[in-house]
Amino acid sequence: MKKDVEGFTFDASYRQPKGEGGEETVLSGMWGTTMDNGFITVGVEYSEQQSQSLSGNPFVKGCEERIWEAEDGSIITRNSGYGPVASGEDSCDIFPLTNRISVPSFFGSVYYTPGFTNTGIPNFSESTVPASLEGFFPSWVAGDFDGDGINDGVFVDGDGDGFRDVDFQNPLYAFQQSDYYKSGDYRSKNERVSLMLNGEYNFQDDNDTTFYYEGLYAKRESPIFSPGAQIFQQVAASNPYNPCGVNGIDCFGVLGVGPGGPEAVQPIINIRGDRDQTQVEVSQYRLVSGITGNLGMFENIGLNNWYYDASASYSASKGTDHRVGINEERLIYSLETSVLNDDGTITCGTGSDGCVPVNLFADSIFQEGGGTLSPEEAAYLFIDRDIETKVNQFVFNAFMGGDFFNLPWNNETVAGIVGVEFRRDEIESNPNAATAEGLLWGYFADQGADGSRNLKEIFTEFEFPLLKGVKGAEELTFTASGRVSEESFYDAESTYSIKTIYRPVEWFTLRATKGTSYRAPNLRERFLNGTSGFNTIADPCVVPEDARNIDPLNPGSAATYNAAEETRDTSVLNACQASGVDPTSLGLGQNGTDSYTATYSAEIETGGTTELTPETSVAKTYGLIFEQPFSEEFDLTFSLTRFDIEVANSIAEPSAGYSIGQCYSADGNEAFCNRIGRDSNGQIDMVDASFINIGLISSKGFDYNVYFETDTVIAEENLGITLDLQATRMTEQVYDVLGTIDDNMGEPDSPEWRGSARLQLKYSDFRFNWETRFIGKGREDEDDLGEFEEGTAGCRGLTDANGDALKCRPVGFTDDYFVHNVGLTWSNDAYKVNFGVRNVFNEAPPKVDPSGSFSNTNIPLGVGYDTSGRSPYISFTASF
Repeated sequence: MKKDVEGFTFDASYRQPKGEGGEETVLSGMWGTTMDNGFITVGVEYSEQQSQSLSGNPFVKGCEERIWEAEDGSIITRNSGYGPVASGEDSCDIFPLTNRISVPSFFGSVYYTPGFTNTGIPNFSESTVPASLEGFFPSWVAGDFDGDGINDGVFVDGDGDGFRDVDFQNPLYAFQQSDYYKSGDYRSKNERVSLMLNGEYNFQDDNDTTFYYEGLYAKRESPIFSPGAQIFQQVAASNPYNPCGVNGIDCFGVLGVGPGGPEAVQPIINIRGDRDQTQVEVSQYRLVSGITGNLGMFENIGLNNWYYDASASYSASKGTDHRVGINEERLIYSLETSVLNDDGTITCGTGSDGCVPVNLFADSIFQEGGGTLSPEEAAYLFIDRDIETKVNQFVFNAFMGGDFFNLPWNNETVAGIVGVEFRRDEIESNPNAATAEGLLWGYFADQGADGSRNLKEIFTEFEFPLLKGVKGAEELTFTASGRVSEESFYDAESTYSIKTIYRPVEWFTLRATKGTSYRAPNLRERFLNGTSGFNTIADPCVVPEDARNIDPLNPGSAATYNAAEETRDTSVLNACQASGVDPTSLGLGQNGTDSYTATYSAEIETGGTTELTPETSVAKTYGLIFEQPFSEEFDLTFSLTRFDIEVANSIAEPSAGYSIGQCYSADGNEAFCNRIGRDSNGQIDMVDASFINIGLISSKGFDYNVYFETDTVIAEENLGITLDLQATRMTEQVYDVLGTIDDNMGEPDSPEWRGSARLQLKYSDFRFNWETRFIGKGREDEDDLGEFEEGTAGCRGLTDANGDALKCRPVGFTDDYFVHNVGLTWSNDAYKVNFGVRNVFNEAPPKVDPSGSFSNTNIPLGVGYDTSGRSPYISFTASF
């Protein structure tokens, strides 16, 4: 916050991104006054960013598109293989499919088709059947699924129009295609209010004693709308609403090959209002006060220019998270106890416990973008999930410094400081029962984190001007600092930093630094209370559905393995076998085991741990600076820095999917296999997703900078010209994760090159700025990209120039990216107006396939691409 404010200053700014929504408004005011013995400044700021929906963003389609790289180098945006359908092909991924029920006896998933059925199950229809059953019914016909004119599948055409009765790109089934999903936040609304105060008072004594203080209060509110949570709760055959149950029809018997009897089914649905809205509020305040001054009495013992500073600060923050969802226990209770009474009514529970019969097969459930419960069902099932988290911190810091002694050979002064610091961190969580016990359907239990720790440190720093103003050494300065840290739960650790600057001449400098750091596990990493919940995982050891031989008309028979249709890599099969799992039989239902697919629910355990080791790092830099000495007409500076950073014992919280992927990767990382448990049926029943020390992270590269500045006179006014060029080249970005080494340098999320160029022209009261940012291309490792294959959803049915089947793989690379910003400012002593445009040419970020690289709506995450589009802005400042 500024210290030299005199009077009032008012600022206002507004930015309008491309597309709909996302507007940003900032209003701030500041008042200050300066006195003979100090100053005081107070300020207030209000900022608001409006939400922007997936459909409102200019660069995303509102869904995850499938984007493919063909072997001939072409890029194909296509998701094929789901025809023939009247709507034609689309590029959107069809998953997650909704508004369906799973009927295990034969059909698998059947889809809601109001007023129509091609299965005999009222209002539900099948999409495709096995090729061996072509003609079993007249409506089971062969067709062209990929548009190449060749029949390659069997679909169900109950209405005889020549198309599939169920179109997977229909937003009734493809949830991401629905308007409701696309109205979800791409950017969430964010509203913030801040109050600030700082000042100081000088006692005007011989030691220039000054008391200083500052205060901050901020509150942020962030409503988040993110639809997409599904429910797939099994409904027993005894449930009176089950269309295949005791009060329904024989859903296997409709095939005419024998009775199947009542059976349990599983609706796969979305419910509006279930886990799709979150309210986040965070408030924080911080108070700081301290005293600083000179230590004149030290001059009596020959120590000059000594000073001191002592301060204390206290900060406290409170965050609340609120969302609404379906109570899993109540849902299951209602489904399992619902009965059809003699009078035709349906009741559940004891009749006096408030239970409400829930009909998961009502027409109102199966709607585009998600269904709705009846008012009575909603009142019974919906509950609040709330958690409050408080974090407090107290810091006391004191140091003193000055001139220690003079070097004997040049009489230069060695200055330094010594100091101490004490810090106490506290965290407290207050979850309600729904949060702590994981009562929401499909949502994890979260008991928050509770604990505290103390950190004590002593530190010192000295600067040695070894040479100065002599031939061959305009400057040779050595700086050394050290710190000893003792955390409540760990032994004391020491860190250091050394820096050398050598200037043989005024215009050339060599510099080098080396430093270490230490970070004990933070409050969450150490004190996160054990939580668990059930999430969907993908088990790579389960036999894929394409590699199963199944008799569809004999649902009781076990499937057998068809090696000819195996789609998994040999390395995955080997890793499964090495961990004691047979990937050629798992999930087939042989030898008395249950049959299941590769995707199912497993318990995920998370939490803090006392077994973590503190992170440590070593950072080294070497560089040079050249400042042109040849002309006084302009300034030109060139600098080059080599950096080398290594972080050991890095702390991470690997997801269940990451642990499973690492265990069954080509290298078969045993450390991650030990975090996975399987039951007697072979299914994964537990994944440990708690914090661990994952290993070494290293980052190496070069920083380049060229700075040019000159002045010229035009029409008796000075024109100042400044050009600042910066670039970074990565040479290594290695992650050693428990022995599995991966160098990400050159991949989309770690491009080899980044850069920027800033041109500024100053003329009279005007300032013109042009900025260009550059992000270099990136490409996933070839092993991660995989081989070019036939029959993918991108190239299925297409041919190359030779007439052969076109081979594709998901796009996992990005091209060079440039974005340009321009601004113009006019200012005088009282007013300033600034306007401009960010992303002048509306440059779209590069897109990747969701399975090709880590991304969201096809845009790689964490890289720095502009996702707002061309955004004009204006700001105004007035001082009076």
